[in-house]
Amino acid sequence: MKDIRVSAKEIAELLYGSGNIASESSLSLRAEEGQAIHKYWQDKYLETDQKEVYVAKTQERDGFRLEVTGRIDGIIQREGELMLEEIKSTHMDLELLDEKTFPAHLVQAKLYAHLYACTNNLSRLTVVLTYIDVETKDVWQYEKNFSKKVLENFFDKTIAKYIEWVNKIAEHESSRQKSIEGLSFPFPDYRLNQREMMAHVYRNILDKGILYIQAPTGIGKTSATLFAALKAIKSPKEKVFYLTAKNDGKQIAIDTISLLEENGLIAKTCEITAKDHSCLLKERDCDPDVCKYANGYYKRVFKAIRDIFENESLLTRSVIREYGKKHRVCPFEFSLDLSNYCDILIGDYNYAFDPRVRLIRYFEEKIADPILLVDEAHNLVARGREMYSASLDKEQIQKLLELTKPLKPSPKREIMRILDLFEELDFELINVDFVKYEEPNAYLIQLARRLLVKLDQVLTTDKKVPNRSQIMDGYFALSQFVRTSELYHTDFVFLLEHADNTIKASIKCLDASGFILQALKETALATVFFSATLDPIEYYQTLLTKNEGRSVKMTSPFRQENLLLLTVDTISTRYQDRKDSLAEIVEIARRLIEGKKGNYIMFFPSYEYLRLIETELSFKGDVEFIRQTREMTRQLRSETIMMFKNETTKTQVGLFVMGGVFAESIDLIGDMLSGVMIIGVGLPGLSPFNNILRSHFDEKFHQGFDYAYTYPGLNKVIQAVGRVIRTKTDRGVAVLVDDRFASPKYLRLYPREWSHMRVVKDMKELKSTINSFWTKTHPDNDF
Repeated sequence: MKDIRVSAKEIAELLYGSGNIASESSLSLRAEEGQAIHKYWQDKYLETDQKEVYVAKTQERDGFRLEVTGRIDGIIQREGELMLEEIKSTHMDLELLDEKTFPAHLVQAKLYAHLYACTNNLSRLTVVLTYIDVETKDVWQYEKNFSKKVLENFFDKTIAKYIEWVNKIAEHESSRQKSIEGLSFPFPDYRLNQREMMAHVYRNILDKGILYIQAPTGIGKTSATLFAALKAIKSPKEKVFYLTAKNDGKQIAIDTISLLEENGLIAKTCEITAKDHSCLLKERDCDPDVCKYANGYYKRVFKAIRDIFENESLLTRSVIREYGKKHRVCPFEFSLDLSNYCDILIGDYNYAFDPRVRLIRYFEEKIADPILLVDEAHNLVARGREMYSASLDKEQIQKLLELTKPLKPSPKREIMRILDLFEELDFELINVDFVKYEEPNAYLIQLARRLLVKLDQVLTTDKKVPNRSQIMDGYFALSQFVRTSELYHTDFVFLLEHADNTIKASIKCLDASGFILQALKETALATVFFSATLDPIEYYQTLLTKNEGRSVKMTSPFRQENLLLLTVDTISTRYQDRKDSLAEIVEIARRLIEGKKGNYIMFFPSYEYLRLIETELSFKGDVEFIRQTREMTRQLRSETIMMFKNETTKTQVGLFVMGGVFAESIDLIGDMLSGVMIIGVGLPGLSPFNNILRSHFDEKFHQGFDYAYTYPGLNKVIQAVGRVIRTKTDRGVAVLVDDRFASPKYLRLYPREWSHMRVVKDMKELKSTINSFWTKTHPDNDF
């Protein structure tokens, strides 16, 4: 007998849902408005009336012990008649309403009525459905008296329909659990230390702990973590969340699950993709009056869920979009609703950690027990800070002033007050580019709140607002700024600066570890952070979970001699020395690519340095340079990667930036990549914010420069070197160019797999060392 506890409201909305996806502005207000309207109406109740009456009923049916619960808005007595009242707030014209407009509302009330009649042994009960206009407080009511028998029959039919769906879910869960128990690893052999890694993951989940795993490239991290997590699932409430920072990471997880399915896994997997990338419109506008996929969404979504659930298992972005188009439902909202019935969720970090977009159903309402697998976890330090930061600038507000000119009532006064304040604040930047404050500007936050209220009034009442989507951009910037201010404490700083030809006010989070740890403790069953680059591990444990959790470091499965790791310590790539370094860097690059015809990547610390070097590059023979730009689209990035994967007779040299999309999460196997050249130690650029980080970490940990500069830079270097050896048969060269690479400080920080690194002092030694490596590897090379 399986126990299920569900609210009458959930059943009603699932089976009889109707209405639109709320436009984004009204969504932010809906809960507050509902509470205010309920209080307004309930305050009119008589002393003998009852508010918020809890009801419940348990029955055994078709192998389930089902408890249906509810909280009735009001039980009232009028003219001797007992009434059950369900209160709803609305922005609709009340003249357009009848009892069929929102079927789920009446269904919810009738289910409540049955529960109350059973509890109190009533033969009849009148149901009152009360709609109240949020702005005018006008009221429209529907009343109907039902016999106990009619309510009982309706309840039984509704529950039968619900049980039919629940039974499909239960059958899947049973099949899933059996498949997991019998699931074998999808490869004939384990890679070196892969089985040990799986054991660590499995034990951590059973212990409900936090685990950090540093596992070098090639150990098979994705398959190890997913396989172990699935094996650890013991309850239907447990879901695996595979979280990653980049789309490439999502695709690797999807490919791994597909492989597990071929090996016998029965599971439902849902890929959650950002709204802009899943939207079926040319330009996203979530207003139901504009988007046909939002309009009437809840009337169609249950049919769409049943269809995809019964016919698909791997619910990728493309599959969800296909079914979304078929059933005319928004793919993004569809993916969230589908996730309720899925076993594995794949998505960005922000769906678990960002307070603005995290999945409320899992990370606030706690309807499941998430098992978090955090891929490329080194990225979460900076991303975590971004999630808890926000900014407003004068240009945004001026643009909002222009966009809102047609609005009635006009928000001009509220906007002008913010612009006037920016004019005042500009005087504080007369002689400096930025000013740091210990507290945010309270008056700016107050003005932002007032403007939000005024925009809410317009956007929720007028559906035909011109430039709505652009106004919404400003609305969300204001909302984000205000919400972030509410989190402010000693790990934050308020900045005023000149940036991009405007004045900007920013609330910057310096250390998000408290928020991340709180999210894990309150919502996650267990968490595994894993990456090839978590050196030094103490840095990541400190800035992600305040030193909580245990850590393990796995050994590389690849032979050291497959990677020729060299450092040239006669060159300084510091900012002031860069122009003097050009000739030597070009010569090192020449020696590198002359060793063997193939594909190479030169990684730079910045686009500016990249462009300086590019102007000096001119090699003999058939050599093509492929340059990364700031403006690269996703399509262009994919085409660039394919240039390395496609066969070619010429040598290709990528000119890429460290820490960018080409520096991690891409696999260039075998002859796709012969070597890399790392120019500089990857330090983040000197900036006011990075210097503030340095001061903050100096005060907090006495390691300011390392926390703000050294460790983030080293991570980029290790990631870039990791592009060379992706399988046990790969061979290649990595050349590190900077005198700091051979310093005692850096030598202490390198991963143990780099113990064979060799320092070369001149071009002759560099050339002979590289040629010797390739001669031993490929006696028939072309050079």
